[in-house]
Amino acid sequence: MPGTPPRPPATWPPQPPSPTASPARSNGIPEAAEARALLDEARGQAAAGGDPAAEAALALAEAAVVADAFGAVQGDADNSAADTVAAAERAVDLALRAGDAVARSAALDALSGAQSWAGDPFAAAAAARHRLGLLDRAGAAAPAATHELVDALAMAAATAIGTGELPQARGWGERLAGRPLLAEVGDHATSWLLVADALAGRADDVLATSPRFLDAWERTGRQRSFSLGPAAAAVAMVHGLRADRGARTAWLATADRAGAEDDHRHGHGAVFDSIVLLHHGDPAAALERTAPEPEAVWKWVCWVWLHWYAALRAEASVLAGHPEAAARTAAARDLVTGNPVATALADRAQALLDGDPQRLLATADAFTAAGCPYQAARTLLLAGGRHAADGAAALDALGLRTGTTGPAAAH
Repeated sequence: MPGTPPRPPATWPPQPPSPTASPARSNGIPEAAEARALLDEARGQAAAGGDPAAEAALALAEAAVVADAFGAVQGDADNSAADTVAAAERAVDLALRAGDAVARSAALDALSGAQSWAGDPFAAAAAARHRLGLLDRAGAAAPAATHELVDALAMAAATAIGTGELPQARGWGERLAGRPLLAEVGDHATSWLLVADALAGRADDVLATSPRFLDAWERTGRQRSFSLGPAAAAVAMVHGLRADRGARTAWLATADRAGAEDDHRHGHGAVFDSIVLLHHGDPAAALERTAPEPEAVWKWVCWVWLHWYAALRAEASVLAGHPEAAARTAAARDLVTGNPVATALADRAQALLDGDPQRLLATADAFTAAGCPYQAARTLLLAGGRHAADGAAALDALGLRTGTTGPAAAH
């Protein structure tokens, strides 16, 4: 059974991003008062018309803006997680009654976002897959449905990464990369495929795909988005594992420009950097990179990165000899139950803490079964002795290098 989600921070949602200009309309974003006035007007029209489609659309707008399922700047900071999930569930129910597959897809997207805010990546992934299955069954002949399908594939891949289901994430990432609609935007097309392959340790695949990402990103104006930053940071991680400092530096610069700075500092960047730092034998730096409690960086880790962050934080704590290593490892093991990769990470941390070589080696099989050959090879390196040579050979087969080059190679 999945682990118990931690409680979200008291402020809900945790300080959504503020517009960079005032008034918000100058950025094309309605101010909170304007958005609420529009919703009030729509409520009156929906009540008078009795149109199920209009009621469904209104419920989705309320879930997205008022209940803040997507982190809207107009949302109420006092919303509870339960309120946000309930609003999204209501939108799903009304869209189902309206019989509109596209509207139902959009409502399921809101529900997936709400479940992420609530700290339940398994429920978020389930909603994303429900959405994708709905669109696959309905077909995507209309333009709106086509765009929904593209977004649904991205969300299915992303949430599968969040639950440690790397083969599934890769499958959906490949489908996304092959969509004709994204032929001219290869950065968006390949984003989650790059992340899935990087976390699995498939360096050769990442190196083969990343030029398409970079070419499209540069050709289309070097845009920022929530998916482009993690993709670039994932490529940087692979170069870090290969001890190619020049390429890593270049891709980190791309990640800084392709995504939000705070996302990289507290979310995906903390995960990817910690993997590189641990690989090169610098657990103290990895511990510093994941120093905040998950609740302190909730906004940036709760969606895809929560389980990865907690499990890697536990391993860094053990290897660095932190006094709270045992407590952090126990908390991580409880949190990530049901996530095959993060569970193996937390179990490995526990085995290292206990000095149990048999349990340590057992995690290599768990990583292999979960489609994460990189971490399986790393387990063999950590086991040492005759197993280290097998681990080094496995890394070489993946196109990676052993972490014997020292901590400097990680930076």
